[in-house]
Amino acid sequence: MAHPNERDLDGTANPRKFFGSELRRLREAAGLKQGPLGKLVFVSPQYISHLETAFRTPNDLEFVQRLDDALSADGHLVRVYRMAERTEEESQLADYFAAVAALEPTAQRIDWYGAALIPGLLQTQEYAEEITRASGPFRTNEEIAELVAARIKRADTLHNPTGPKLLVILDEAALRRPIGGPKVMRGQLSHVSDVIRARRAVVQVLPYSAGAHPLLSGQLIIMRFADTPPLAYIEGPHGGQVMDKQETLDACMLSYDLARASALSPEASLTLLESVTEEYTR
Repeated sequence: MAHPNERDLDGTANPRKFFGSELRRLREAAGLKQGPLGKLVFVSPQYISHLETAFRTPNDLEFVQRLDDALSADGHLVRVYRMAERTEEESQLADYFAAVAALEPTAQRIDWYGAALIPGLLQTQEYAEEITRASGPFRTNEEIAELVAARIKRADTLHNPTGPKLLVILDEAALRRPIGGPKVMRGQLSHVSDVIRARRAVVQVLPYSAGAHPLLSGQLIIMRFADTPPLAYIEGPHGGQVMDKQETLDACMLSYDLARASALSPEASLTLLESVTEEYTR
């Protein structure tokens, strides 16, 4: 006879959501709120919420086993977790960035590497419009305006005194690629300089002279939180992936640190940034 919890196990279409929904169902069936469950497994209520809403997946099987034991799930959560791991490769191109953006205001620190573009939190409206139009040439003006407004709204995080500390590595290519032409780039780079001078972000430029480095392949974002484990997000041209497995996080953090070691100092970066801005006035 099948275990009573073994239902709807075909969660391969979205394994994160399936794990989260099963965790919520079992928690509610046990009569527990997120806080008491968190205490039983030594994590914060916020982390339980992140799991249930599919913002995060557990870091390891041992933690899932603690959840399973606390909820008397008789191995059900462990089975769902293993199923999610098996199907993880198939879901790597899912659009998780909406969840990542939603977590930005709750982070204590954000490390951001931008390979060819200025990071979203630092973009001006004109620059964001050019990027949005280029990535979706068949979008209507209304769709572009909606996407740009949402992107610019995220920058409010930088004005919040209790918001995250933003540390950025900008590849020199992001400064020199003339997106939107000289006027747009002049405004964009001036804005980044203003953010630096206002001490709302630390920006370091990774110059062409640095040569090869570990982050050549694309964008990397690492978020650290007060009471939940960190996460990393890697984005390519047609999708992105959230990663919160400890060994993968360690690799991402090492790559970021190695790239930063090759970057200019914040002071030298600002000097280069302002020099390139001047070039766009000629």
